[in-house]
Amino acid sequence: RRAAGRASPTIRYADFEVDPAARTVVRGGRPVDMSPREFSVLLVLLQARGRVLSRQQIEERLYSWQSAIESNAVEVHIHHLRRKLGSACIQTMRGVGYFMPQEPA
Repeated sequence: RRAAGRASPTIRYADFEVDPAARTVVRGGRPVDMSPREFSVLLVLLQARGRVLSRQQIEERLYSWQSAIESNAVEVHIHHLRRKLGSACIQTMRGVGYFMPQEPA
């Protein structure tokens, strides 16, 4: 199947490539080690490129209704992603949420 209408399963953004089917991230030709939750947060933000998602919207896409959610879980995952992929790839709109710019910086 095609993922969200894309012919290619690989998503390219800035200097990294994400393969949702294999759940892998490659930056500059090297694999990036990520937890399953970090990968899921990255995928949610990439699929919503250019749109701001609140913490609550991200949580709703990641967790089932039965899951207990730590109050700062999304912030921690975003922090780890910024360390691994560069701080410019995920932006914060103060008081609103997080987003990845449509075009990488």
